[in-house]
Amino acid sequence: MMKVDYIIVGQGLCGTLLSRKLVQAGKSVFVIDNRNPTAAGRVAGGIINPVTGKRLVQTWLIDTLLPFAQNEYATIGQELQTSLMQECSILDFHPTMETRTTFNEKATADGQYLSVSDKEEQWQAYFRFNYGIGSINDCLLVDLRKLIKSWGQYLTANNNLTNEHFSLSDCTVTNEAVVWNNITADKILFCDGANAATNPYFELLPWSKDKGEALIVAIPDLPRNNIYKQNISIVPWKDDLFWVGASHDWKYTTTDPTSEFRNRIEQQLDFWLKLPYTIVEHITALRPANFDRKPFIGFHPIHQSVGIFNGMGGKGCSLAPYFARQFSENLVNGKPLMPDVDIKRYSKILSR
Repeated sequence: MMKVDYIIVGQGLCGTLLSRKLVQAGKSVFVIDNRNPTAAGRVAGGIINPVTGKRLVQTWLIDTLLPFAQNEYATIGQELQTSLMQECSILDFHPTMETRTTFNEKATADGQYLSVSDKEEQWQAYFRFNYGIGSINDCLLVDLRKLIKSWGQYLTANNNLTNEHFSLSDCTVTNEAVVWNNITADKILFCDGANAATNPYFELLPWSKDKGEALIVAIPDLPRNNIYKQNISIVPWKDDLFWVGASHDWKYTTTDPTSEFRNRIEQQLDFWLKLPYTIVEHITALRPANFDRKPFIGFHPIHQSVGIFNGMGGKGCSLAPYFARQFSENLVNGKPLMPDVDIKRYSKILSR
């Protein structure tokens, strides 16, 4: 029987960052991950955008989250001897005069992250556009696949990871200990993305699972130092490939790729992009989103050995590094969690 401090279910972005922080704090972990190729962390674009929505408002806590994430991904890359992060801008090709006016007004009022592009002519060879370009600055592009793979290799080398399917039926949970197969732990932490929405311990949380689709597209002649946006986003992926998407569908009827999405993206690319392209893959995943757009972090109010680090939605790349540190400090040193993310805010619901 192997004894550890924490069993962690899921080694996507959340499981990766939390397990790393706990290992750094001297705690022992055992991670269970079934290597689902369509898990959100393995197919997401990896964008950290400091503004959000059509109104171009600053993302929640971004002035804190952005510098922390930038430092954290750079540090992890150095530790793993690889590059995980690219600093870039989002070139926002305005589809209408109205969107251009809104962007320019926002850039004039608060130019911290927004500016008007002064290099429009150079993009005429690549894109068709009539209403100018805005620049969203201080963005980050994170290579989630490399991050998850590299940390998984570290865990495997230290016998702290198994690529198995986790089932609660194989798990014995008391308030004193958790036992799964031949592993005993003080606590179990669920970092398994959208799967947690059907977990009996946490299914009563206000989940709002969001289906996303994207295309992986070869565009050999398109420069890779920016993200390009006009209703859809074209994001550097790997080699000469780009991630193109994505959709947000809260009323999905299937988790499979849909022809409607592919047709819509192809029509937009044909209208906007002047370069030849080839679609090589169509991917889909469920984002673990929730109604209040804040993460779910903490322990079940009744089952004190069962915790969760989840619910990052589409902002996981910016949220997860900061809150992985906060949750680790809560676990190790008893420091309180931010009330906005602590699942104590749902104690009455979870205690039913």
